[in-house]
Amino acid sequence: MMDGFSRIGETLVGKVRLLAIMVLGGLVLVIIVQAEAVLTTGEAVNRSMRYDIAMNGLNGKLDAANALERVSRFAATGAPEDAQAARLFHNILLSRIDTWSAGAFGNFVASSPERVALLERVRAQVTSLSPLYAQIEDPGVLDEIRGTLAEAVSGLTQIGGQAMMSNLTEAAEIRETLRERQRFQNALVMALIVFGAVLLAMMSFQARGLRLARESAERSARKFEQVAQRDPLTQLANRLAFDAALDKAIVEGDAGAGQLAVFAIDLDGFKAVNDMLGHAAGDSLLVSVARRLEEIVGGWGGDGLVSRLGGDEFTVLTRVPNGAPQAKARAQEMIDGLHAAHGLDHGNIVVNVTIGFALVDAQTVDADAVVQNADLALSHAKAAGKGRSQVYDASMREDATRRQLIEAGFSCALSRGEIVTHYQPQVEMATGRIVGFEALARWRHAELGWIPPSEFIRIAEASGRIAEIGEHILRSACRDASLLPQDVPVSVNLSVAQLARADLPGRVASILEETGLPPERLKLEVTESMVMSDSRRALATLRRLKALGVWIALDDFGTGYSALSYLRDFSWDELKVDRSFVQTLESDAQSLLIIRSIVELAQRLDISVTVEGVETPSQCALLRRAGCRVAQGFYYGHAVPAGELAGQLLRSFARVPLLEKPDLLGKGA
Repeated sequence: MMDGFSRIGETLVGKVRLLAIMVLGGLVLVIIVQAEAVLTTGEAVNRSMRYDIAMNGLNGKLDAANALERVSRFAATGAPEDAQAARLFHNILLSRIDTWSAGAFGNFVASSPERVALLERVRAQVTSLSPLYAQIEDPGVLDEIRGTLAEAVSGLTQIGGQAMMSNLTEAAEIRETLRERQRFQNALVMALIVFGAVLLAMMSFQARGLRLARESAERSARKFEQVAQRDPLTQLANRLAFDAALDKAIVEGDAGAGQLAVFAIDLDGFKAVNDMLGHAAGDSLLVSVARRLEEIVGGWGGDGLVSRLGGDEFTVLTRVPNGAPQAKARAQEMIDGLHAAHGLDHGNIVVNVTIGFALVDAQTVDADAVVQNADLALSHAKAAGKGRSQVYDASMREDATRRQLIEAGFSCALSRGEIVTHYQPQVEMATGRIVGFEALARWRHAELGWIPPSEFIRIAEASGRIAEIGEHILRSACRDASLLPQDVPVSVNLSVAQLARADLPGRVASILEETGLPPERLKLEVTESMVMSDSRRALATLRRLKALGVWIALDDFGTGYSALSYLRDFSWDELKVDRSFVQTLESDAQSLLIIRSIVELAQRLDISVTVEGVETPSQCALLRRAGCRVAQGFYYGHAVPAGELAGQLLRSFARVPLLEKPDLLGKGA
């Protein structure tokens, strides 16, 4: 019997032991589940905190530092793209300051009168720089921008640091709360031994609550992440989202869906819309362009992405199954679609766009290089004429490298005397006697050799160095001309930048006095397009120059839209007939009639005429019959250094024509 009871006892003990093991196993399981829930809760809280005031403060400090760094970079390089980047990061900084005045960060700032005052002071400093960025190329303005930005960075750093400290304090409180919560949960686990069923029910309920909290936190994190990747004005993807999408597309490949294409889009004349109609109209236009781009790209199917990088710069990322021809067609579709009138509250606005695009091949791994390629293509499209598209090719990067080398070499070229003045003779056609010289800039680069004037002058105009080069040529020409006979004048071309300077007459007078050249021996040439850009101001400056006693010549005459009106508005001393008429003399009878009409009109107005681009004896003969007296061109001589002018003059005064053949002049000579 005892054995029976023993067996029964052992059976009961075994069952109890089994039950205990099951309870303990359930306890361990609950502890594991509970620990996982706590860890998940911490992760969700951490994800939510990524977008709190600390991150906002850190981003503000970074934006301020980036804005200052971009200005400093432009100060070092002087590159237009660095100037554009400086303006872009300035706009980003303004947007960041605006976000600091709203939401949770706005509440944080408002909690301290000192922070409110500091933020308002920084806002005023940064806002005051906006008009200065348009003149960033001016060294004085650049120094003012850098100084003001440095003060603003200090203020933003102070506010950002306070935000970080505040967030750290709040984080410590959250951790303490979580620790207290964990201790309470541990107590509940211990009570499970006695109140298992109740505790299990409570844990089940609690697990459900934690799951809901985690899902809510994850939704909030996704929402904040979406806001961080959207342009606040147009709601398009911003640069961050575009870069991420491009990186992902390059990594994933998916060649079967077509070649990846990046389009860089720039609105032509957007600044004029802002200046004439105000920034509200400009913003409305940007929103309209964004919606229209989304409509166009959406019509292509697939997963194309439209983004706004800032200002009036947009990008489109899409795939083109048929490669470059399809990309070209889509670029034209965007140009045509965006050119249609945009109906805004301010009226209908019509804009053109210029597009550069680059295709991604299988070997491409650098997303930044793809974007740079599209930007290079955009720059080439703008240079060739706005309202068009251009695909990238490798030569553009070589051109960009050459352009950077040329632009970086201007200062050294002037100081080392690499940019020199050569002179092309202006000849009396009937006698072959030299009656003047035109000063022309020439540059022999230390690495690139002789650089065509058409290339480096265009780059100098774009980089803001043309006025400095123009003054250098003017001074050299006056100095060299002062050594020539008294009846030999020199002609010097003025640039747009020089003509726009209010102190140009004073500078010319100073150079004349410095070199000792009489004013009547200096002839300044301007083109009609230069006068058209701001006719009232330009004509006023020309009148002041003429009052000094210098001659004023209208260059490239006959190629503009309103040349005759300028003959009425200003007393010109000379007209220079554009070479385009001379080149077609022998094939187009109208060219000769136009030149004859110009000569007759000039005679009635008592204005002298010089014909440019004469290259052949037959052209010379035809021009003489048309009544032309003075000409220049390769037929009479190329531009030569100042040291060779004396020999040319000696041959001229000896009545020895440079190239002219008397038997070809005809009876009208």
